Parts: sequence; structure tokens; C-alpha cells
Amino acid sequence: MSGAVGGMQRFSREDWEDASKEEVLDELARVRAMLEREKRRSGSFAEELRAAKEQSLAVQTMVEQEEEYITNRLMKRLEQLKQEKQILANEVEQEEEFLTNTLQKRLEKITKEKVDLENQLEVEQEYIVNKLQKQLEHLNCEKNKLTKEKIDLENQLEAEQEYIVNKLQKQVRQLGREKAGLLREKNDLHKQIEDLGRSVSKLNKDKVNVEAQMEMEEENIVNRLQRQLDYVHVQYKNLERRMEERGLSLKDFGAEPLDVNCHPLGRHSFRSRSFDAGSLKLSRKGVRTLSGGASVSAR
Repeated sequence: MSGAVGGMQRFSREDWEDASKEEVLDELARVRAMLEREKRRSGSFAEELRAAKEQSLAVQTMVEQEEEYITNRLMKRLEQLKQEKQILANEVEQEEEFLTNTLQKRLEKITKEKVDLENQLEVEQEYIVNKLQKQLEHLNCEKNKLTKEKIDLENQLEAEQEYIVNKLQKQVRQLGREKAGLLREKNDLHKQIEDLGRSVSKLNKDKVNVEAQMEMEEENIVNRLQRQLDYVHVQYKNLERRMEERGLSLKDFGAEPLDVNCHPLGRHSFRSRSFDAGSLKLSRKGVRTLSGGASVSAR
């Protein structure tokens, strides 16, 4: 109980004056809730007293002294609770009065601040109006000045336009003379283009003859390479056959099998394909062994 009463005094009077309206209302609600809890506790103790009296009637002969002791104790407790309740009620009343006075003072302070702000705003508005009036007068002066400058520029522009027109007329006559000269140059270029056309026709004929000659040479090269490829294929097959007879294979010598297929070579294949001589990779020892095996087989 003393803790509850002590909890109400956590705000001093200076704190109440500095506290916001929400804090004051929260504290008031907390105090009222505390008072309500004490009321319920008082009712609970009264109920406990009634139950004790009923029990004492049932066992009056056995616990008369105990009942008197309990009754006196409960009466003292009830009296104490009543006193605490009265104290709390007085404190709540004082706090409510204090809060009312505090809120009233704060309201008066806010009202005064509002009046001061309105007066300050009126002064600032008057200052801004005077300042804008001066700026408007200055802008009118600038406008008159710009209007005068515009008239002067229009007169100057008119004089410059007349000068430019005369100058352009002279340039037009000069361009007419230059155009005639360019037309003569154009006719000369047409003649040169006709000469170049005849030269191009001659070069095209020479190109056809050179291509025909190159095609014949290319066909001869393709035939020669085809014969060489057939020969390599036959030698490779003979080598494979001899190695199979000896129970050997290319993998035993660290080489990959070479896919040699005899496909007829044409002019296009000659241009786009090449024989990969590095596709059959043998170690030096493997090459010597293959060479020795081939010699033995030949014997």
C-alpha cells in the first residue's frame, strides 16, 4: 500500500509544470486505476471478514479466542484500508486540482503565444507587401528600359537586314558564275567517267580470262593431291594390317587412330580443307618401333 501511495509522488510540482498534456492525463488515469484497485481490495477484505464471521459461528466453541483475534486484526486492517483509501482520495483530489491549475496555466500560455504569433505574422505580412511593392516598381522600370532597347534593336536590325540583302545579292551573282564553271567541270567529269567505263569493261574481260586459267591450274593441283591422298591411305592400311599381325595397335605407342578416308577432292574442297598432319601423334620410341616393325614385315 505504501508503495502504491509512493508511486503517486514520482512527479514533483516542477515536473508537473513541464509535463505535456498527454503525460498529465496518463498520470491521472494511472492514479484513478490505482484508486479503483484499492476499492476492489477493500471489497475483497469485507468479503473475507464476512466469511470469517460465518466460519466462527460454525466452530464458535473451538475457535472463539482465535475468532476474536482474527476479527480484531481484520477490523484493524479494514480501518487501515479505510484510512489509506481516504488518503488516496485526498491525494487524487489534490492531484486533479493541481493538474487543472497546470492545464489552465498552459492554456493561458498557449493563448498568449498565439496572440504574439498573430501580431508577428501581421508585421511580417506588412513588410512583405512593402517589399513586393518596391520590387514591382523596379520591374516596371526594367520593363520600360527593355521596351526602349527593343525599339533600338528593331531599328538596328532593319539596317542590318538591308545590308545583308545587298550582300546576298552580290553573293548570288558570284554563285551564278561559279555554277557555270561547275557545269563545265561536270561535263568534263562525264567524259572521264565514260573513259573509265571502257577501261572497266576491258579489265572485266581480262579478269574472266585469268579466272579460267586459274581454274585449270586448280583442277590439276586437286588431281595431284587426290593421288597423293590415295597413296597415303594405302600405306596407312598396310601399316595397320602389319601391326594387327604382330598384335600391336597405335594406342600402344601413345598415338590416336588416324581417320583417313579417301573422299574425292573437288576444287571447293581444295580451297576449304587441309590435311591435318598432326592428328596422328606418336612418341619417338613408338615411331622407331613402328619403323622397325614395318621393316621386319617387309622382310
